[in-house]
Amino acid sequence: MKIILSLLTIALAVVLAPPAAEAEQWQRLYTQWQGSANPLDIYNGGSYNNYAHLAPRGDYSGQMWRVTEDGNWSRLTTQFRGEDMCLDVTNGGPMDNYVALTPCGNYSGQHWRLRQEGDWYRLTTQFRGDDMCLDIVNGGEFNGMAHLVECGTYSGQFWHLD
Repeated sequence: MKIILSLLTIALAVVLAPPAAEAEQWQRLYTQWQGSANPLDIYNGGSYNNYAHLAPRGDYSGQMWRVTEDGNWSRLTTQFRGEDMCLDVTNGGPMDNYVALTPCGNYSGQHWRLRQEGDWYRLTTQFRGDDMCLDIVNGGEFNGMAHLVECGTYSGQFWHLD
């Protein structure tokens, strides 16, 4: 009887355990331009609260991203804000085309495509299309912040996950 109970316990544990592919995998996103020393992070507070920017690498949950497939698209979330906040594109105003975490919903600005080019990826959205790539501002008031711009051969538009 003990052997049968032990086998049932093992079988139940195997059935209830999530497959390895479904296990959460957190990765850093960084550009070819700034490298792994400056991954994508999320502002915590202030006038840019929840907006994405590059920051020095550290043990910060805002630098830990999960890419989750959602049909033909992917969603990007962080450990910091959790699975209910998705990377989205701002539509209009002074922050037009900048990206920030917003409550997840069926919004085309939260539907991302990671298009592999060699060892790197370009990130585009359903909202702005394949001709607008995620890039990093170089200089000025928004230095280091992530935004969508016309795709080109710029090292700030080539992303790596690790």
